[in-house]
Amino acid sequence: MMKETFLRLWNLQQLDAELKTLNVKLEQLPGRIEGLSKIAADMRTDLEQARQSIIEHRKQYKLAEVDLKSAEEKIGGYSVQLYSAKTNEQYKAFLKEIDTQKKLKSDIEDRMIVLMEETEALDRKVKQQESKVAEFETDTQRKIQMLEAEKQEIAAAITERRDQRETIAKSLPEELLKRYDRIRSNKAGMAVAPIKRERCTGCLSPIPAQRILEIEREDRVYLCEACGRILVVSRD
Repeated sequence: MMKETFLRLWNLQQLDAELKTLNVKLEQLPGRIEGLSKIAADMRTDLEQARQSIIEHRKQYKLAEVDLKSAEEKIGGYSVQLYSAKTNEQYKAFLKEIDTQKKLKSDIEDRMIVLMEETEALDRKVKQQESKVAEFETDTQRKIQMLEAEKQEIAAAITERRDQRETIAKSLPEELLKRYDRIRSNKAGMAVAPIKRERCTGCLSPIPAQRILEIEREDRVYLCEACGRILVVSRD
């Protein structure tokens, strides 16, 4: 009778260990799903920013075209006025304005070249990103579906293990079950420690040979003197 009780106690320990592992996995799944979704969202944000940057570059290019036309018109206007100058000072003033507008025109043209090159680079980047984002989103959706399916499987496994645990728990003496639950709560979920190589597997403390013989009879409960776990014979 006691041998069967110890076997059930060991099975209870195994179920609790499985439940702990399953619950940890279940708790991690939402974070994994959220992580995948966040990466996809960040990629979409980067893509949208690149698109907006292209729009802004094209806007700046058009404004530069307006400024360029204005500078060219001023150069033309000052050139006409140059030949109608009545004094040397006026002539020099018109020349200075022409030089200023020519320099401005040159700066605008340089800026337009830079804007054009940057826009072309952004266009290439957007096309590459569009392909990557589409591919990543498809892969992400597939992975999320797999994780959702895994979540359902784990939830079902937890329900099954809990039912099994309840059945075993009901079959154990009430006092033994209370002691088991108390030890498990204080020992990181491990209340039952099999003896291996003459040591408690819970804390690795050595167990005297005579005590091992007594434990092997499985006629009463023995606790590890070092860690307080319930000692049982190895079931491996």
